[in-house]
Amino acid sequence: MFPVLDDAWRVEARNRRQGLARRRELERARERSRIRFAAAWAAAIRQEELARKREQTRKKKLAEEAAAWKHFVQTEQLQLQLRKSGQLARLLGEPLPGEFPAMLQRLVSEDERQAERGLVALMSGGKTFYKDIHDLAPEDMPARIAANRLRTTWLKERRDGWLGRGEIQP
Repeated sequence: MFPVLDDAWRVEARNRRQGLARRRELERARERSRIRFAAAWAAAIRQEELARKREQTRKKKLAEEAAAWKHFVQTEQLQLQLRKSGQLARLLGEPLPGEFPAMLQRLVSEDERQAERGLVALMSGGKTFYKDIHDLAPEDMPARIAANRLRTTWLKERRDGWLGRGEIQP
């Protein structure tokens, strides 16, 4: 009779150990599951944060572009007013030797007439064309800047004789 109790006790002890091992394994599995869930949650939060930062960057860029465009248009309107009031005549000054006063006057009157009509020059592919200031779009900025640069360069070359009028200034 004692051996049966002894066997029963051993079976019970073994079952307890196995049950304990199963509970430990279940607890480990639950912990692994919690860790995976927490990692997935953290990754989702990171993705949301990245999306939020991208959106903020996009909005900031749009705001900067809008501000740059507004400044560009205001500058163009100011330049148009200056052209209407005879800016080119003041910049050209007196005719240089070899220049015809009538030619300069024609350039000035044409520039003022275009300014009165609200036309601004644009340059693309080496060609100059004109557009109403109210029809300008942000994608016209490079062409407008190129046309302005050409005008400025021409005026400087004329004033300073950059194209080699043969005169060397001390």
